[in-house]
Order: sequence, then C-alpha cells, then structure tokens
Amino acid sequence: MTKRRASHVDLAVSYGAVGASNDPSVLRYPPEGSTPYAEEVRLGSGQERFIAASSALMTWGAQRGAGIEVTELVEGAGSEYPGIAFNEAGDPVSAGAVEETQYAPTGERFVTAGTSATLVWAGKREPRRVRVVYVVDEKHRVGFAMGTADESGAVGEELFLVERRPDGSVWATVRGFLTAPSNGLLGIKGKGIIKGAQASSLEQLRALLPLRMVGDVVDAAETPAPEDAAVADPAVADPTLEDSILEAPAVADAAEAAPGQPDAPEDGGR
Repeated sequence: MTKRRASHVDLAVSYGAVGASNDPSVLRYPPEGSTPYAEEVRLGSGQERFIAASSALMTWGAQRGAGIEVTELVEGAGSEYPGIAFNEAGDPVSAGAVEETQYAPTGERFVTAGTSATLVWAGKREPRRVRVVYVVDEKHRVGFAMGTADESGAVGEELFLVERRPDGSVWATVRGFLTAPSNGLLGIKGKGIIKGAQASSLEQLRALLPLRMVGDVVDAAETPAPEDAAVADPAVADPTLEDSILEAPAVADAAEAAPGQPDAPEDGGR
C-alpha cells in the first residue's frame, strides 16, 4: 500500500553527477568511484502491453510488485522541482519544463520530478529515502530516474524505463550507478550492499512481467524482496519467456578497467 504524508520536506540527493543515468555512456565512463550497471527484461509486445507496463511503472508498480513498500510519499510539483532537461546528445542543459500531470487508467497520478519517498523492504534491509530527479515521457519510452536522498547505504541514481522498440517488442530496463559506503561497518559490507541493491533492481523489472501482473495492476502478494546480499541471476526467468530476460554485459568492471579510475565494487544497483 502506498502511504502519503501531508507535510512537504524538500530533500536534496546524496550524490554528485545528478542526471548521469540518462546517458548510456555512463556504463563505460561512470562517475569516479562508482559501479555502473544495466539490466533489461522483455515484457511482451504491442501497444497495449506498452501502455499497461508503463502505467504500472509510473505509479510505483515495479517497486510494489517486488515487495517494496512505498511510504512517506511527497509528490513533486513542476513549479518546485521541474527536473532536468537534456539535449539530443543526452547532455543536461537546464531545468526542465513544468510537467503536465498524467494519470494511469486506474486514476493514480504518475510519478513526477521532485517526488520523494521512502522505500521499505521486508527483512533486515535498511529503508532508503529517494527522490525522482527527472522523468522520461516520449512516444515509445516512459520512465523516471530516482536518486538516493540519504547516506544510510550505497548512494547513486538509477533510471527505470519501459520502451517499445522498432520490432514492436516491449522491454523494461534499468541503468544506473552506485558508490558503496566507505566508512565503518558499511564499508566492510560494501560489495554485499551493492549486489543486494542490484538484485532488487532486477526484481523490480521482473515485477512488470505480464504473469506478475493481475488486471494490469502489479500483484505483490507473492513477490518476496531479495536479501541484501543476494546476487541477481537473470537466467532464472519465467519459462515462457526464457529468452526474454537478458543480463547486460559485465559493465561493473568498467570502472576498474578505465585508466586512472579508482577501484570500484564489482556490481551495482539500488
């Protein structure tokens, strides 16, 4: 269930390079010290599937379908935080235009830039405060990027998208980067935190699969949240879509392989 609070608390994000997830080259040239990652899941094909999946995504369906509770939700207003605008090359150029409010077929309001929320996983994983830093609203691509707004674990940003490709296939994708904690006990557990966050991001994509949705509303009843130290295994997919779930190339080593870059954790994700 999504909970809301009336008071608005303006939260900044807890990392640099805001908006970098919009550029695919972040996988090769991530912010210094961070771990980049990308995953994608095929959801089916056709305009109806695109509309259903994108509507679910833009109403926190991927998170709730993965067993994550969305709490302390403060909806963003374009006049307060219009997000980031990008040029054709994907470079941030200015604050974006004020957004027009959109709604899913269920009547729920779409996520807007500036929206903040607390994500709560079942089990021992620490809740995380996040903020939506920009949204994507194109004819064949819909989604939003959220960044961490606290420092209770790994910090960074990830972009969730639903896109309809030229062949008519519909895909859910996530691309982002995270920097592991470097101090205290969290520093020792940094790699495990990164792996758990990446596993959670993949599970959120899988929550948009048709067989995981009932009446085009994500069903979270039988969707447990992954453990913090779990490692995502895209090969464990629905048998009817065994060729649909792909793991992106091992980009986690890019930060280590790039000359002059400091060592970074092996995997990444929220």
